Amino acid sequence: MYCLEPKDYYKINHMLKASFKTPTFAFSVVNHVIEGSVYVNDMMRPSSGFLRIRAGDYYVFGQGNDVVFNNFFYRYFLENVYGKEKRFTVFTPSTEWETFFDETFKTYVKKMIRSKYRFVPSKFRSTYSLSNLYELKDFNADFLRKSENFNESYVVEYWGSESNFLKNGLGVCLIHKENIIAECVSIFHNGTIAEIDIVTNPTYRGQGLGKIVGQEFINKCLEKNVTPAWDCDNNNKASKALANKLGFSNEEDYALYVLK
Repeated sequence: MYCLEPKDYYKINHMLKASFKTPTFAFSVVNHVIEGSVYVNDMMRPSSGFLRIRAGDYYVFGQGNDVVFNNFFYRYFLENVYGKEKRFTVFTPSTEWETFFDETFKTYVKKMIRSKYRFVPSKFRSTYSLSNLYELKDFNADFLRKSENFNESYVVEYWGSESNFLKNGLGVCLIHKENIIAECVSIFHNGTIAEIDIVTNPTYRGQGLGKIVGQEFINKCLEKNVTPAWDCDNNNKASKALANKLGFSNEEDYALYVLK
């Protein structure tokens, strides 16, 4: 197993692009938007590998049947992750990789099914009606400090630093009496795709505010020629319903593995 230097990340681009299921954060690393580590089976012509980010998210890519590399990955997990890290969340692109985790990691992880959506511009409605009691704002450093959800610890975990998020991320929020009541930010951004993370204050739910901040976030994406992305648990009915309202459809399911 070899650890690629950042200057060589381009060598895995074709494998990431080969699957629609590749998570946004994988491209964020390869495009040098956030930091990460990339391990492959061959330095010159890799055909299998995995990628890791600070938050403890992993993505396996390429061929899932390289026995030698898979054994290296399993040893890496036992020596560097198990019992040492709180999070080990693995995104998979194929049934081949699923078989590997189902058989080799079954003692340590549980399997979940996620849904990754495609954004369909023709289904998106950009207009909305907003009460004059509420005010839409861009998500900036001040709101980052006020937010209970997308605060400094969240930004550091997924972006590495507050400054990186403020420079490369996107976000909007709804304000009522100086309080954030709904907010939508890019949990990941790879330069051309922004993955949505959205929360509405429980007190204000049922008013369609999540849809409004989602619409405004997508409007900002389209202004910047950025494609919005949506990904959620397969059994999250509320998230799936909101995705459909915001112009997302044609989803594909994939397997996710987390520590037991």
